[in-house]
Amino acid sequence: MKAIKLISLILLAALLAGCGSPEVMDGSDIVRSYTQISQDEAMRMMQEDDGHVIVDVRRQDEYDAGHIPGAILIPNEEIGTERPEALPDPDQIILIYCRSGNRSKQAAQKLFDMGYMNIYEFGGINTWPGEIVKENAMESTPAESSAQKPETESLQIWTAEAPPVSVRYDRMWEYSDYAETTDPETVSALAEAVQALEIGEPTDMATDDFTDILTFGFADGTAVRLEFEDQCWVTGDGKRYQVEGLTALRGLLEDMLEDEHAAAVQPVPTLVIEANGRTFYAEPEDNSSAEAFLDALSIEPLEVELHDYGDFEKVGPLPWDLPRNDETITTVPGDVILYQGNEITIYYDENTWDFTRLAKIGGVTREDLLEVFGDGNVTVRFRVEWSE
Repeated sequence: MKAIKLISLILLAALLAGCGSPEVMDGSDIVRSYTQISQDEAMRMMQEDDGHVIVDVRRQDEYDAGHIPGAILIPNEEIGTERPEALPDPDQIILIYCRSGNRSKQAAQKLFDMGYMNIYEFGGINTWPGEIVKENAMESTPAESSAQKPETESLQIWTAEAPPVSVRYDRMWEYSDYAETTDPETVSALAEAVQALEIGEPTDMATDDFTDILTFGFADGTAVRLEFEDQCWVTGDGKRYQVEGLTALRGLLEDMLEDEHAAAVQPVPTLVIEANGRTFYAEPEDNSSAEAFLDALSIEPLEVELHDYGDFEKVGPLPWDLPRNDETITTVPGDVILYQGNEITIYYDENTWDFTRLAKIGGVTREDLLEVFGDGNVTVRFRVEWSE
């Protein structure tokens, strides 16, 4: 590959892949990113008296509905580029979780990028085998009071000036399933369906202890919790009222659950690169070249012998051609590049040329890569991991 090596004063960084265990080591065998651990390992670490902190990165309403004992709440959406006040010690052991493991990975990477060195991510509370505690019931707001004690035939719990911005639905009558969304169209449709409910007379209809819970969140941080079962409206004091219009609302809620599940089961690929007993995890690019490469690796892993070129890359032949999406790129350490459609390159330094980026290893330096790949030829194994 003939290209001109350019030296830049600025090193670009990239986020690690959101799935898999992003364990990238430096020359002293120190983890250079957050560590993903099992929930059993997290439970063991929680028993240690080492000053650790457990961080829940979900929203307030999710935290209130149930969290791991002792966990503090720092929503992922509120983690930016400045260190949170609740985490003053960058060397403290931090155990992070969310609902399913997506937001916790994002938060773990952001905290690591801020300089926190002992980040351990252990997935979602939806599979947590240990204890879960709940906060006290939410304080009643004027809107919530009117919802809990309907005095008219229609249910009015908010005004047009203060519409809800988020929804959580807990389907308690079947497997304790739930879904949540901030999609404006979905929130609006559910809000209209609730406003259309007609609350009738009190009823002594036989019911059990399981009620569906619908929680609307508002921009000011308040929330309204609504409960119903079958064709009954359940108020805060346990009284039940006949209700009309619940069938339409249930239809929307079932659609919401289906959408949540469909999104949850979409597999996410991570490119795994192995050499000399070390493993790197790379985030694939969103292009047809990377898609074709991952499809091929999903059938069978690939071993390629890479050799040095130009003191800035390791390059080797592919057994097949891939579609090209060439553009002028200045590489950084960790770039995985397709050259001329049939060669794969791992860059450990900077170079500018027309080629296609397949993936990027985050948080690595030239020294990190050369320690693993060495100065001469090296056999590198490429495979793909699919996870939620």
